[in-house]
Amino acid sequence: MRTRTTINFILFSFATAAIMTSCGGSGEFKTDAKTGVQYRFINHNDSDTNKPKLNSFAKIEMLWTGKNTKGDADTVFIDSHKKGFGDSNGVLMQAIQLRKSFDGCLEQGIMMMAKGDSAVFKVNGDSLYMKTFRFPKERVPAFVKSNPTFTFSIKLVGFQTQQERQAEMQAEMQKRMAAAQVMKGQEPGAISAYLQKNYPNVKPDADSIFYLENVKGKGKQVKEGDSIEVGYTGMFLDGKIFDQSDKGAGHRTFSLKYSKDPNVIRVIQGWIDVLGKMHEGDKVKVLIPSSLAYGQRGGGPIQPYTPLIFDIEMVSVKSAK
Repeated sequence: MRTRTTINFILFSFATAAIMTSCGGSGEFKTDAKTGVQYRFINHNDSDTNKPKLNSFAKIEMLWTGKNTKGDADTVFIDSHKKGFGDSNGVLMQAIQLRKSFDGCLEQGIMMMAKGDSAVFKVNGDSLYMKTFRFPKERVPAFVKSNPTFTFSIKLVGFQTQQERQAEMQAEMQKRMAAAQVMKGQEPGAISAYLQKNYPNVKPDADSIFYLENVKGKGKQVKEGDSIEVGYTGMFLDGKIFDQSDKGAGHRTFSLKYSKDPNVIRVIQGWIDVLGKMHEGDKVKVLIPSSLAYGQRGGGPIQPYTPLIFDIEMVSVKSAK
C-alpha cells in the first residue's frame, strides 16, 4: 500500500468525477473598479466595515464550478457541502491565506466580504491556474480551455490575522499530540484484546508482525528487484476496510518492484518485511503494529498509533533477471 500525501490547500484539488449542477442565484455581476473583481453579493452586511486584510486567513465554505469539456454545462469541482467531504457536520471550512496573485483574483473578492457574507465571483481560468496555482503554461489542464472564467460561490465564515492563525494551529497541534499519546498507550491493549478474541495462540515473529493466517503457494520467493503483483485488503481491528487493491475493472491488483529500501518501494515497513518472505501463490493475513505502519503521524483515515490488518495475496512474481 502506498503512502499518501495530504493536500492542505483545497483550491489545488478538484473532483475527478463531474457532477452536473447549476450555481443558483440570479442578478448581474458587477466589476470592482479598484481590483477588477467580478462579483455578485447574495448576502451582504453593508454596515460591517471589519473585513479580512491582505495576508490574513479566511475561513470559507465554497462551491467551485465551471464548464464541462463541451463547454455547455456547469461542472462542480469542489462543493464543501457535499456529503462526506467535510467535517462531522458535512461542511468543510477551509482556511486560506489571502494573497494577491493577479487583479481580479478570488482572494481580492473575499477581502470585499464581511463575516457571514455570501457572494459569487467570476475568476479568469488561465490566471487562476498560472498565477494562483503557479502551473507552468504547458501544464495547465486541457479543460481550462473550456473555462475562460470559473465561478466561485463563497460564504465567509470568519477570518484571522496571521498571529491568530498561528496560535490556533499551535493549539490544534498540542491537542493532536495529546490525543496521539492517549492512542499510543491504548495500542498494546487493543492488539492484545484482538488477538485474545480471534487468534489466542498467535505470537509476533522476529519483525514484530503477527501472522494470523498463512496459506502457502508453490511459486518462487520474492527477491530484490522482482516485479510483483499483489492483491490486498487493509482493515482496522474492527474489520472496517480503509483500502484495497480491487477497485474495479482493470484494478484488481497492485503492481510494484520489490525492494528492501523504503525510499525505493515507498510502502510501509511492515509490508517490506511481509512481502520479502512471500512466495508466488502465498496468502497471508497479518496484523502490523503502528511502529511498522504509519506510526505517530498516521495518514489519511489512519489515526496515529493504529495497528492494521492486511489480507495479502502474492499473485505473481517476475524475476528481475
